[in-house]
Amino acid sequence: MVRFHLAMLTMVLVTASFIPASAQTNKTFLYDCDGGLQVAVYFDRDAAFIQLDGKALKLPQRLSGSGARYAKGGVSFWIKGNDAMLKRTRTGKTINCSTR
Repeated sequence: MVRFHLAMLTMVLVTASFIPASAQTNKTFLYDCDGGLQVAVYFDRDAAFIQLDGKALKLPQRLSGSGARYAKGGVSFWIKGNDAMLKRTRTGKTINCSTR
């Protein structure tokens, strides 16, 4: 199952730049982030799959007082509405993102 999702994420990342946001599925979103970074995120029932630093990451959903938060291994992706924050403990950086 994880291999299927990773393969799906890879396909999404390769094609996301060619597909208008309105044509994307309701589970896959393209986020534009500070510094020109673009992040494609595939949301499953209880996890988010993102590509970061050339690695596909599965971030399980965590408790959140507002919005939805996904985190694992020092990487956190928190969404609320069309906005998101990508936080990396390793670098100490928080990057603001939003959907198209």
